[in-house]
Amino acid sequence: MLETKSSKEIIETGLGSIGKIKIIKALAEESKLATIYVLHKKTHLKREDIKNNLDDLVRIGWVTQSKYAHAMYGIDRENTYVSKLIKFFNDVGYVGQP
Repeated sequence: MLETKSSKEIIETGLGSIGKIKIIKALAEESKLATIYVLHKKTHLKREDIKNNLDDLVRIGWVTQSKYAHAMYGIDRENTYVSKLIKFFNDVGYVGQP
């Protein structure tokens, strides 16, 4: 499914809302997998919005999902788009800010 999307579609899907940007930031700052509860505490987004945004981010391969007792999410630092985005966030001082 990912192969059929253009770079434009992937970028627009990945950065399509402030919620997605906040989730990417929160996951980039985590050294371990995070639950929706952790993402809610860090982003102050509604749980339903987090779930919808995570669905998009998982679909384009920017976030990985693992099933344990609860669904756990982590940023895919190996993904080219994600690694460049995190570098940009670090370069401009966005990651690590409250």
